Amino acid sequence: MSDKILTKKDLQKRVKIDDEKFQFYIDQKILQEKEIYSEEDLDGVREYRKQNPLDLNDIVKRFKLSKEHINSFRSFGLIEGALFFSSKDLDIFQSWQKLKRLGYSDEACFKVLSEVGVPQEENLFENKNMIQLKELSETSGISERTIKFYEKDNLIPKPRIYKNKRFYEINIIEDLFLIRDMQQIGYKLSVIADFLRSVKDKKIKTKAIDAVKLELSEKIKITKAIIKRVEAL
Repeated sequence: MSDKILTKKDLQKRVKIDDEKFQFYIDQKILQEKEIYSEEDLDGVREYRKQNPLDLNDIVKRFKLSKEHINSFRSFGLIEGALFFSSKDLDIFQSWQKLKRLGYSDEACFKVLSEVGVPQEENLFENKNMIQLKELSETSGISERTIKFYEKDNLIPKPRIYKNKRFYEINIIEDLFLIRDMQQIGYKLSVIADFLRSVKDKKIKTKAIDAVKLELSEKIKITKAIIKRVEAL
């Protein structure tokens, strides 16, 4: 390690900090107030910044916060720093922003986060009730393009997007089979879509199913009659 001697101004220039941030490092005991500094002192500042890479100005701009907001985060015990922040602090700010979008007041956001903590994001890769688009296509034998088409036409629910991947409820496979089979016997997609919506409504589910069963019974009779005529040729 270099034994080069640095003045306060030299150190500030090397790590690009003003007097306010320099005093912050003193208060946090990352630096000591003295006449000369060494490379070891520089390494201490760099290590702290590595662990806390986010600047106050970055946070304020990104999340549209005021200094009063930052003080509230500190008073509620959600963050410790005042000028620099870690990835853990970032999770706090992001959760606060999500709560604000849901309509919570500033005070309510702070209380929720201080009492409940940061909600943990569900890992959909480990959720056995969810299936990725590629696997859904392979399992059902229906192309990814067709599945997206069904999705666009509201025949199936929209997927959840996680880590840039499309995840569907695994029970959607039965809906895909039903759509495919009904198409094969002549049902139009618009009719199928209406039927699928109907069976999700408890009030008319039974009526919708009975109507389709009746139609299918008629189709079976007609099909059998056609078979007999073909056999008689």
